Amino acid sequence: MTEKRFVLTRQGYEQLRQELDDLEARRAERIAQLADYKDDVGDNPNEEGAFFEAETMREHFDERIGHLELVLQHAEVIDEDPDPAAVDPGDRVVVWDLDALEERIFDLIGSTEAEYVREGVSIESPVGIALLGKHVGDIVEVAVPEGRSRFAVRRIERIPD
Repeated sequence: MTEKRFVLTRQGYEQLRQELDDLEARRAERIAQLADYKDDVGDNPNEEGAFFEAETMREHFDERIGHLELVLQHAEVIDEDPDPAAVDPGDRVVVWDLDALEERIFDLIGSTEAEYVREGVSIESPVGIALLGKHVGDIVEVAVPEGRSRFAVRRIERIPD
């Protein structure tokens, strides 16, 4: 079975790394709270609700920490643009929407980064797939929920930090 790779820009990787560090610190605080609540529950039945709330938060932290560790362990970090003339992950693509007659900007990033770190277009989305590998001047037609959209690629640059 092939290992899942998570495509991230350097900025996205660093933001997820920071979130992991923050969660691990907050998790340690929750564990200390749980220990205090366990001691207090026998003396005060009202503490039982607080104990279960803290336990639920710890479980949430554990789940998110596990996911972040997996993503960071299997991250494919995009530092360099392999082909500045073609659309690659980590590129900002400026297009002319031939149907709406307006300029649009798409930051192409991995789905994990689009979900957790910043706004952008996932390279796994229909628009992302259609743009990958294109060059300035290419016309792209893509199926979108509203029907079909056509874009003319105007400019390709790296996503600024």
